[in-house]
Formats: sequence, C-alpha cells, structure tokens
Amino acid sequence: MGVGVSSAVTSIQAGVLIPGNAHGKALVLDDTLSFWGGFDPATGGIIDVHHPQFGQRVGARVLFIPESRGSAGTPGGIAETLRNGTGPAAFVLGERDVNIGVGALVANRLYDMDVPVLVVTLEQMAQFHSGDTIEIDQRGQISVKR
Repeated sequence: MGVGVSSAVTSIQAGVLIPGNAHGKALVLDDTLSFWGGFDPATGGIIDVHHPQFGQRVGARVLFIPESRGSAGTPGGIAETLRNGTGPAAFVLGERDVNIGVGALVANRLYDMDVPVLVVTLEQMAQFHSGDTIEIDQRGQISVKR
C-alpha cells in the first residue's frame, strides 16, 4: 500500500433485501443484538449491559450489525422503534436476517416508512467505522462521505 492510501472503504455495492434511500452516521456493532430484551424501542438505546455498545442509541444511524440475536419478538421491537422515531435510518447486515427484514417490512406497511435493509460480507462490514457519514441509494450502493 502506498503512502497516503487508506484502507477505508469509500463505496460498496450491497445486496438489497429491502430497497430505500438513507443517510446518517454509522453505528457499527461489534456483536449481535437482541431487539427483544437487549434494546429499548422507546429510546433506541442498547440496554444489554453485556453488549460492547451498551448505552449507544441507534436513532437516525445507519446500523451495521452482524445479525440479530433472539426470537420472533425482534420484528415487533424493530417496528416499534421505527414508529417511535428512535430507530435506525437503515440496517446493514453481515448475514441475511429474516427478523430484521420483517420488522422493516411491518414498519413499511403499517407506518409508511421506507427503511432499507442491506447485506454485505463481514469482511466488507469491517471496513466501516462508527461515526462515518453514510449514504445509501435504492440500488444498495453504500458510500462513505468524507
């Protein structure tokens, strides 16, 4: 690698599970998260005291998450946080996750909210950093704006 060349990503084409446009600061989670018990939909806060990002809030963030942890309660927790306005602007997953997808679809159908859900490899996800300014387009292009 030459001098001045950064290993940070500037753009990645993701797989699109649910299309949409979004932008916001990235919040990259170091571990899976339960949206039913480890997360407070009223505040958008991570309340699992054992989670590496305990106390962080996901509201208006582009949430990079390896996958959810837990049960069929996850879609309800996601739909509720989106309805409350405390949820992420978008989800970028390291694995396809039906529970997150269903939660975003429920919010779309019930509350007319378009929240993109994308999937990337875990290697691609590792190239993003919390605090990066992210833009996502309908085709699933994820761009870092520096």
